[in-house]
Amino acid sequence: MRCEKTVRIVPENAPAIIRHCGKCNKNMKFVCSNKFRVNSNGARSDIWLIYKCEKCDSTWKLPISKGIKPGDSENFDRFICNDPDLAREYAFNRGFLKQQSCVVDCADVKYTVECAPDGAVADAVEYTLEGAKNLTLPVLLHVESVFTFDLKLSKFLADLFGISVGRVKKLAQCGAIYTVPECDPAKHKIRGNIDVFVQQI
Repeated sequence: MRCEKTVRIVPENAPAIIRHCGKCNKNMKFVCSNKFRVNSNGARSDIWLIYKCEKCDSTWKLPISKGIKPGDSENFDRFICNDPDLAREYAFNRGFLKQQSCVVDCADVKYTVECAPDGAVADAVEYTLEGAKNLTLPVLLHVESVFTFDLKLSKFLADLFGISVGRVKKLAQCGAIYTVPECDPAKHKIRGNIDVFVQQI
């Protein structure tokens, strides 16, 4: 009998932005502070998302909106309150960041895995080392990810099952692991949802 499990990928931090730091005098990683700056001039406001140099703490303001009225934006109160979920939406929005000519670096993005239906939340690797021992095969994994941060499916499965990426590639090549929609786990970057069938680890 096939086992089914839903796993949801939850990033713990946003991607960094690579840009020149005047204080360090070289390109540095700027990390998202999850805080907005709202500058009001009369009835209109400019809004930025604040990033900080990971080395010297210098700030950089990512432009969000310019010259808006409070009533023109349904998110205005969320900007004022530094809503962390709203900050994350902007920090992971590749289309928006591309419009701002941002160079995005996802190398340091860490994530946890929420497992349903039992609701357990654990670090991906720790979950795997325990979970893989008791995993009923074959298993259908419903993999869900709200945000895209260049995480390859092969790396995720390797972390999840406590095996090497090379092992995942070999299992995919022999049909022990396959996906719907069909993709190459070694090349596929997780975006949205994907189903993974695992018949052997």
